[in-house]
Amino acid sequence: MVQHLINEKLENVIRSVGLKLKDLGFSGRGLILRILKDGNCGILEFQRSTKSSPDSLLFTVNLGIVCGALLDPPGEQLEKTRIIDAHIRQRLGVFLPDRPDKWWEITPLTNPEVLANELSELILNLAVPYILGLLSTVAIVSLWESGKCPGLTDGQRLRFLAHLQKRNGNAAT
Repeated sequence: MVQHLINEKLENVIRSVGLKLKDLGFSGRGLILRILKDGNCGILEFQRSTKSSPDSLLFTVNLGIVCGALLDPPGEQLEKTRIIDAHIRQRLGVFLPDRPDKWWEITPLTNPEVLANELSELILNLAVPYILGLLSTVAIVSLWESGKCPGLTDGQRLRFLAHLQKRNGNAAT
């Protein structure tokens, strides 16, 4: 019974955050909020921890960008992609001061409205600008050409860049 209450609180938090992002073009389904733009997909995925217990649910928020041109065929099922499909991956915690990662906790005493407001503020101020800034293939290529590849190995970064360059006749955009 407690676990059901905790899960319901997480669903309420995600729903509340989703409503605040709706006007920006995000839509939600389950643990995922997505925005589709310019043939790419921005993802906010709420991930439950395996360290959760029946009395305490731990979760984090993953951010991702899926480059539609790298899907096979291009753009295929973009609206169903998940963080595992993302070509750029970060956690919300990396944007917080002195935090390489951040996990939130929901217990029976957690006020979901307070938690939703906290997360909404962080997501709107930190995650959304990051995602929107990388929703064009040009921005993705520029990031990768700078040598950065959040969530990828350097080999993956180089392979994806080569694929995009080949696809566009040596013009990576």
